[in-house]
Amino acid sequence: MSFRHNYSDEFKADAVNLVISSGHSPASVALELGISVTALKRRVQVHREGEAGAGGKPDDPVDPAKYNALEARLRELERVVGLHLFMSRCWGEDMTRGKIS
Repeated sequence: MSFRHNYSDEFKADAVNLVISSGHSPASVALELGISVTALKRRVQVHREGEAGAGGKPDDPVDPAKYNALEARLRELERVVGLHLFMSRCWGEDMTRGKIS
């Protein structure tokens, strides 16, 4: 019979920080703390992926000027792609390869 432990968020964060700051493997830290190796590896991976992300938190405020500029750029690119598709149909050419269909 398996018993599932409920550790505090602080304990979990401390375990992840121990792996990252000490340079020890998740397996050795998990063994030392008496916790699941798999769970610790997963938490370390999620932590590292979060650090590698280019954006901020999803709740970060969006700069309206930047948002409007990106919206305008998206509309322009959609227009260009639409024109490209229209021209390739009209001329019967595969515009991406420069060959006649």
